[in-house]
Amino acid sequence: LLDVAASGENLVEREGLSVRHPSRFVLIGSGNPEEGELRPQLLDRFGLAVEVSTPGEIAGRIEVIRRRDAFERDPAAFVKKWSRKEGSLRRRIVRARTAIDDLVVGDEVLGKAAELCMALETDGSRGELTLMRAARALAALEAHEGVTLEHLRRVAPMSLSHRLRRNPLDEASAGVRVERALDRLLPA
Repeated sequence: LLDVAASGENLVEREGLSVRHPSRFVLIGSGNPEEGELRPQLLDRFGLAVEVSTPGEIAGRIEVIRRRDAFERDPAAFVKKWSRKEGSLRRRIVRARTAIDDLVVGDEVLGKAAELCMALETDGSRGELTLMRAARALAALEAHEGVTLEHLRRVAPMSLSHRLRRNPLDEASAGVRVERALDRLLPA
């Protein structure tokens, strides 16, 4: 995966057959950290990472159960019920895709992205690139004309948490370390 991602070319060799073809892809995955860590080189190739957890309040848990039950009992009715909301989101995404290339990420935002990555000791430039791209995408989705520090703040946890090295002297999770750095560099 790393070689193909870096080179943009996939080589398949099996049973005397050798085929090369261009390959551009986006890695999408899910995993359970309890089953083991991914190598840092592979984690670095994921632009964004989010932690999914079970809702912590009764109302949220009940809503999950209700929706799942509704889908299982009548998938077509469930899809119909949510189609308007899904269509609205789809239109927002299409508009954002059209607008994203025109959004400017100013030097102030780029500077704060670099400061944040330096403070968190992320390797390479992928952290800053991901922060810039994700902040631009969020601004486009929200129909803003430019990217702000608030956009940067909102995308930083999902852009950087998985890029942090383990720190044996700091028991805090990566997410908490990103939040502390944000509070220091981008106070709300």
